[in-house]
Amino acid sequence: MEFREQQLIKKHFAIWSERDAAKRATLITEVYTDDVEITDPHFVVHGHGDLQQLITNLQAKFPERAFRLRRPIEGHHNVARLFWQFGTADMPAQETGQDVFVLENGKIRQLLIFIDAR
Repeated sequence: MEFREQQLIKKHFAIWSERDAAKRATLITEVYTDDVEITDPHFVVHGHGDLQQLITNLQAKFPERAFRLRRPIEGHHNVARLFWQFGTADMPAQETGQDVFVLENGKIRQLLIFIDAR
């Protein structure tokens, strides 16, 4: 995986913990295609506006939690993945999972989110 792609995925990861909505909106534009599709076991999101709303709602529901990497980012052939944990400082792995990305023209075109069974 190239350095530029690594940086893109790191920005994606930071977006989900960014509390400033204006800063997050700017980063979303930099990182995701206009027609990005995000699929999670609980929802499907299309576009920047829906993504911004999803993150805002997630942060409102879990204000004390943040995302952290569990393993290094991996990728090849415009596909990447990362393993994450979502929790508080004292319990960082309250939820864990994996994100799989499809990259297109230097941005994230599709994101598939897998949440580990508990």
